[in-house]
Amino acid sequence: MTKPKSNAPLEQQSSREPAVYPVAESGFDDIERLRDILFGSQTRSLDKRLGDLETRLETVRQEMVSLLAEKVDSLSDSISAQLVETRREFNSKLTDQGKEQNIQVRAVQKEFSDQLHVVQKELSNRLGKQENEQSTQLRKVQQEASEALEKLAVDLLRQIRDVQKELNERLNTINAEQAERMRSLQSETQQRDESLRQELLSLIASLEDGKASRQSLGQMLTELGTRLQQES
Repeated sequence: MTKPKSNAPLEQQSSREPAVYPVAESGFDDIERLRDILFGSQTRSLDKRLGDLETRLETVRQEMVSLLAEKVDSLSDSISAQLVETRREFNSKLTDQGKEQNIQVRAVQKEFSDQLHVVQKELSNRLGKQENEQSTQLRKVQQEASEALEKLAVDLLRQIRDVQKELNERLNTINAEQAERMRSLQSETQQRDESLRQELLSLIASLEDGKASRQSLGQMLTELGTRLQQES
């Protein structure tokens, strides 16, 4: 709390030494002296009370600061303890949650393992059923293929027999035709041989009789050679 500015000089003067007033300003000084006589004691009393009040206020302020510091320290200790307790509770909750989560994870893993085992069993059953069906179908296809191959073999054998029969018939026909041609050629050859023989005999008879001239004999030999070449 601040003191009035107008009363500060008066207090200082009263506490240290008597006021000295200049002679030149006698009227003003008289007013000051009159004011000091009338109000000086009240002013000093007021100043003293103000000083005491400031002292008390300073004491109260120091007490409040000390009390506030104590409260702050106590509150800090309390907050630190609460933080430690809260951290401990939080760690405990985290540990408990971790344990619960581990239990849940193991339960989920067990459930997943059971489901996987069931799925594997169902898949194995399906695969076995499919293998049986495929084996049945394969045997059926093999039987059908065997029957088809047997039928095809029978058809091929029949076709081969038909072809062999046809070939035999053609060969017989060709053989008959060739035999007929051979007989015809043999007959023609015999006829030509006979004709040549007759001509040779005639030629020999002509030579023996001496009737044929050398020129006609050469002509006849030439014609005979030409005929032999053509026939051969």
